[in-house]
Amino acid sequence: MVAVAGVDGRRGGWVVATVDITSSPRLESLEYVAPLRPALAADLAIIAIDMPIGLSDDAPRTCDMAARKLLQPHGSRVFPAPPRAALAHANDYAAACEAALSVSGKSLSKQTWNLLGAIAEVDALADDPRLVECHPEMAFALMNGHPLDEKKKTPAGRDVRLELLRRWLPDLADPAYGDDGLDALACAWSAARIVTGEAMTLPHGEVPRDAVGRPMRICA
Repeated sequence: MVAVAGVDGRRGGWVVATVDITSSPRLESLEYVAPLRPALAADLAIIAIDMPIGLSDDAPRTCDMAARKLLQPHGSRVFPAPPRAALAHANDYAAACEAALSVSGKSLSKQTWNLLGAIAEVDALADDPRLVECHPEMAFALMNGHPLDEKKKTPAGRDVRLELLRRWLPDLADPAYGDDGLDALACAWSAARIVTGEAMTLPHGEVPRDAVGRPMRICA
Protein backbone atom coordinates (compact mmCIF):
# COMPACT_ATOMS: atom_id res chain seq x y z
CA MET A 1 0.00 0.00 0.00
CA VAL A 2 1.17 3.52 -0.81
CA ALA A 3 -0.37 5.97 1.63
CA VAL A 4 -0.12 9.71 2.18
CA ALA A 5 -1.36 12.00 4.91
CA GLY A 6 -2.69 15.52 5.04
CA VAL A 7 -2.47 17.44 8.31
CA ASP A 8 -4.29 20.56 9.45
CA GLY A 9 -4.01 22.28 12.80
CA ARG A 10 -6.99 22.23 15.17
CA ARG A 11 -7.18 23.73 18.65
CA GLY A 12 -4.81 21.78 20.89
CA GLY A 13 -3.77 19.30 18.21
CA TRP A 14 -4.10 18.17 14.62
CA VAL A 15 -6.53 16.59 12.16
CA VAL A 16 -4.81 13.90 10.09
CA ALA A 17 -6.33 12.45 6.90
CA THR A 18 -4.67 9.26 5.66
CA VAL A 19 -5.40 8.20 2.08
CA ASP A 20 -4.39 5.00 0.28
CA ILE A 21 -3.31 6.02 -3.22
CA THR A 22 -2.18 2.57 -4.40
CA SER A 23 -4.85 2.39 -7.12
CA SER A 24 -8.10 4.33 -6.74
CA PRO A 25 -7.60 6.82 -3.87
CA ARG A 26 -9.41 5.71 -0.72
CA LEU A 27 -9.72 7.45 2.64
CA GLU A 28 -8.24 5.21 5.33
CA SER A 29 -8.79 7.43 8.34
CA LEU A 30 -9.58 10.95 9.49
CA GLU A 31 -8.67 11.53 13.11
CA TYR A 32 -7.70 14.10 15.68
CA VAL A 33 -4.28 13.59 17.25
CA ALA A 34 -2.21 15.36 19.89
CA PRO A 35 0.75 15.51 19.82
CA LEU A 36 1.63 15.06 16.15
CA ARG A 37 4.79 12.93 16.41
CA PRO A 38 3.09 9.51 16.91
CA ALA A 39 1.02 10.02 13.73
CA LEU A 40 4.24 10.38 11.72
CA ALA A 41 5.39 6.88 12.67
CA ALA A 42 3.02 5.32 10.13
CA ASP A 43 4.31 4.06 6.78
CA LEU A 44 3.49 7.20 4.83
CA ALA A 45 5.11 8.30 1.57
CA ILE A 46 4.45 12.03 2.08
CA ILE A 47 2.90 14.05 4.90
CA ALA A 48 1.62 17.41 3.66
CA ILE A 49 0.91 19.87 6.46
CA ASP A 50 -0.72 23.28 6.56
CA MET A 51 1.93 24.90 8.72
CA PRO A 52 5.11 26.84 7.91
CA ILE A 53 8.27 24.71 7.85
CA GLY A 54 11.14 26.78 6.41
CA LEU A 55 11.27 30.04 8.39
CA SER A 56 12.97 33.22 7.27
CA ASP A 57 15.37 35.08 9.53
CA ASP A 58 14.30 38.50 8.28
CA ALA A 59 12.41 39.18 5.01
CA PRO A 60 8.95 37.81 4.14
CA ARG A 61 9.01 34.38 2.52
CA THR A 62 8.83 34.35 -1.27
CA CYS A 63 6.48 31.34 -1.17
CA ASP A 64 3.92 33.24 0.93
CA MET A 65 3.96 36.17 -1.48
CA ALA A 66 3.59 33.81 -4.46
CA ALA A 67 0.69 31.96 -2.81
CA ARG A 68 -1.10 35.23 -2.05
CA LYS A 69 -0.72 36.25 -5.69
CA LEU A 70 -2.07 32.87 -6.86
CA LEU A 71 -5.13 33.23 -4.59
CA GLN A 72 -6.04 36.81 -5.54
CA PRO A 73 -8.46 38.37 -4.76
CA HIS A 74 -8.31 36.20 -1.63
CA GLY A 75 -4.60 36.49 -0.86
CA SER A 76 -5.30 37.24 2.80
CA ARG A 77 -6.06 33.52 3.25
CA VAL A 78 -2.28 33.03 3.39
CA PHE A 79 -0.99 34.42 6.67
CA PRO A 80 2.63 35.63 6.90
CA ALA A 81 4.95 33.06 8.46
CA PRO A 82 6.80 34.37 11.53
CA PRO A 83 10.58 34.74 11.56
CA ARG A 84 12.45 31.96 13.35
CA ALA A 85 13.43 34.34 16.15
CA ALA A 86 9.81 34.49 17.33
CA LEU A 87 9.47 30.74 17.95
CA ALA A 88 10.98 30.91 21.41
CA HIS A 89 8.20 33.23 22.60
CA ALA A 90 5.02 31.21 22.08
CA ASN A 91 3.91 32.12 25.62
CA ASP A 92 4.68 35.84 25.51
CA TYR A 93 3.06 37.95 22.80
CA ALA A 94 5.02 41.11 23.60
CA ALA A 95 8.35 39.24 23.51
CA ALA A 96 7.40 37.51 20.24
CA CYS A 97 6.52 40.86 18.67
CA GLU A 98 9.79 42.38 19.88
CA ALA A 99 11.80 39.45 18.49
CA ALA A 100 10.04 39.66 15.12
CA LEU A 101 10.41 43.43 14.97
CA SER A 102 14.13 43.26 15.72
CA VAL A 103 14.91 40.97 12.77
CA SER A 104 12.24 41.78 10.20
CA GLY A 105 11.06 45.29 11.02
CA LYS A 106 7.51 43.96 11.42
CA SER A 107 5.55 42.84 14.45
CA LEU A 108 3.30 39.76 14.67
CA SER A 109 -0.47 39.57 14.43
CA LYS A 110 -2.26 37.78 17.26
CA GLN A 111 -3.36 35.16 14.70
CA THR A 112 0.25 34.35 13.82
CA TRP A 113 1.35 34.41 17.46
CA ASN A 114 -1.40 31.95 18.39
CA LEU A 115 0.16 29.49 15.93
CA LEU A 116 3.70 29.69 17.30
CA GLY A 117 3.27 26.63 19.52
CA ALA A 118 2.07 24.54 16.57
CA ILE A 119 4.82 25.90 14.32
CA ALA A 120 7.42 25.02 16.97
CA GLU A 121 5.98 21.50 17.25
CA VAL A 122 6.33 21.03 13.48
CA ASP A 123 9.79 22.62 13.51
CA ALA A 124 10.98 19.92 15.92
CA LEU A 125 9.83 17.26 13.43
CA ALA A 126 10.79 18.97 10.18
CA ASP A 127 14.00 17.02 9.56
CA ASP A 128 11.69 14.19 8.44
CA PRO A 129 11.96 14.39 4.62
CA ARG A 130 8.36 13.18 4.23
CA LEU A 131 7.04 16.34 5.86
CA VAL A 132 6.14 19.00 3.27
CA GLU A 133 4.42 22.36 3.73
CA CYS A 134 1.20 22.88 1.80
CA HIS A 135 -1.82 25.20 1.87
CA PRO A 136 -5.39 23.89 1.52
CA GLU A 137 -6.71 27.01 -0.21
CA MET A 138 -3.98 26.67 -2.82
CA ALA A 139 -5.02 23.02 -3.25
CA PHE A 140 -8.70 23.92 -3.64
CA ALA A 141 -7.82 26.64 -6.16
CA LEU A 142 -5.91 24.11 -8.26
CA MET A 143 -8.74 21.56 -8.02
CA ASN A 144 -11.21 24.24 -9.11
CA GLY A 145 -9.13 25.97 -11.78
CA HIS A 146 -9.25 29.29 -9.91
CA PRO A 147 -9.52 30.49 -6.27
CA LEU A 148 -12.78 29.80 -4.48
CA ASP A 149 -14.87 32.86 -3.68
CA GLU A 150 -16.90 31.05 -1.00
CA LYS A 151 -15.47 31.31 2.51
CA LYS A 152 -14.72 27.92 4.03
CA LYS A 153 -16.73 28.47 7.21
CA THR A 154 -19.98 29.12 5.33
CA PRO A 155 -22.39 26.35 4.22
CA ALA A 156 -21.76 27.25 0.57
CA GLY A 157 -18.00 27.18 1.14
CA ARG A 158 -18.17 23.77 2.78
CA ASP A 159 -20.37 22.40 -0.01
CA VAL A 160 -18.09 23.51 -2.84
CA ARG A 161 -14.96 22.19 -1.11
CA LEU A 162 -16.62 18.85 -0.42
CA GLU A 163 -17.73 18.63 -4.05
CA LEU A 164 -14.15 19.24 -5.23
CA LEU A 165 -12.76 16.60 -2.86
CA ARG A 166 -15.32 14.06 -4.12
CA ARG A 167 -13.81 14.33 -7.59
CA TRP A 168 -10.76 12.70 -6.00
CA LEU A 169 -12.53 10.57 -3.37
CA PRO A 170 -15.95 9.76 -4.89
CA ASP A 171 -17.23 7.88 -1.82
CA LEU A 172 -16.26 10.61 0.65
CA ALA A 173 -18.90 11.22 3.31
CA ASP A 174 -19.29 14.65 4.87
CA PRO A 175 -16.15 14.57 7.03
CA ALA A 176 -15.83 15.28 10.73
CA TYR A 177 -13.95 18.20 12.30
CA GLY A 178 -15.62 20.93 10.23
CA ASP A 179 -13.42 22.93 7.89
CA ASP A 180 -10.32 21.42 9.52
CA GLY A 181 -11.37 18.01 8.19
CA LEU A 182 -11.81 19.41 4.69
CA ASP A 183 -8.45 21.18 4.90
CA ALA A 184 -6.68 17.99 6.05
CA LEU A 185 -8.18 16.16 3.06
CA ALA A 186 -7.02 18.94 0.71
CA CYS A 187 -3.54 18.56 2.18
CA ALA A 188 -3.72 14.80 1.51
CA TRP A 189 -4.65 15.61 -2.12
CA SER A 190 -1.50 17.74 -2.30
CA ALA A 191 0.57 14.93 -0.76
CA ALA A 192 -0.68 12.53 -3.43
CA ARG A 193 0.33 15.00 -6.15
CA ILE A 194 3.81 15.26 -4.64
CA VAL A 195 4.16 11.46 -4.82
CA THR A 196 3.07 11.38 -8.49
CA GLY A 197 5.19 14.38 -9.48
CA GLU A 198 2.17 16.55 -10.37
CA ALA A 199 2.42 19.07 -7.53
CA MET A 200 2.93 22.79 -8.01
CA THR A 201 5.70 24.28 -5.89
CA LEU A 202 5.90 27.95 -4.93
CA PRO A 203 8.09 29.80 -5.55
CA HIS A 204 8.73 28.51 -9.07
CA GLY A 205 12.34 27.72 -9.88
CA GLU A 206 15.04 27.38 -7.24
CA VAL A 207 13.60 27.03 -3.74
CA PRO A 208 15.30 29.16 -1.07
CA ARG A 209 16.31 27.56 2.22
CA ASP A 210 16.28 28.96 5.71
CA ALA A 211 19.21 29.24 8.10
CA VAL A 212 18.90 25.60 9.18
CA GLY A 213 18.61 24.32 5.61
CA ARG A 214 14.86 23.73 5.36
CA PRO A 215 13.07 24.66 2.13
CA MET A 216 10.85 27.74 2.21
CA ARG A 217 8.19 26.46 -0.16
CA ILE A 218 4.50 25.66 -0.42
CA CYS A 219 3.38 22.65 -2.47
CA ALA A 220 -0.06 21.63 -3.73
